[in-house]
Amino acid sequence: MRPQFKRHARRATAAAGALALGVAIAFAAVTPQVSTAQARVKHHRHSHAAAPLRLHARLLHPNLLLGGDIAFIGKTTPAADRRRIAIEELTRGRWVAIAHTLTDANGYFRKRLWPRRLGRLALRVRADGIPAGRTLMAGSFATVYHQVVASWYGPGGVTACGEQLGSATLGVANRTLPCGTKVTLRFGGRAVTVPVIDRGPFVAGRDYDLTYATKLALGAGDVSTIWASA
Repeated sequence: MRPQFKRHARRATAAAGALALGVAIAFAAVTPQVSTAQARVKHHRHSHAAAPLRLHARLLHPNLLLGGDIAFIGKTTPAADRRRIAIEELTRGRWVAIAHTLTDANGYFRKRLWPRRLGRLALRVRADGIPAGRTLMAGSFATVYHQVVASWYGPGGVTACGEQLGSATLGVANRTLPCGTKVTLRFGGRAVTVPVIDRGPFVAGRDYDLTYATKLALGAGDVSTIWASA
């Protein structure tokens, strides 16, 4: 190739390279640039959007004596700091908030309560911004008892509430509770819920008379100190 043609070829190649570089620079100037840090923030936001908040809660001490406490523990996932938590009780057909607390920096919470009445309590936990469908609750009832002295009686005859008292009849006698009142009794790790079916006992220092079937169900002795929910 002649020298002048070599010079023209080199100039053409250089011009083409300069043109390509200019196009690339121009394209870069009009194309938004995303830094690594911005990409991480975007990914972080996307991850949170893809993982909605959930609440996991558990009721501790569901069976307790009056004066004792129940406790709720739980966690939001992902962790939500200072999320408002409400403990609610079902009262006369309505859920009423009875206590509040906040989650910590890791999304955990713990709340203790001291119930002031006997009986079965329906309870639940709610967190601001987390619907019921994303709330998982382990345990939703607590029963508050007092200690009573119980003996047993029967079978045979008709009770003061008009029931035939047989060897398989489950129930209790009490001096003041209305007929039909449901009472939960606990003794030695066993529990049974039975109705009030009779009046008694009529011996000083005793609070309940158990039917023979109730005594057997609890494994109680002739005279025992048991827990009663009423």
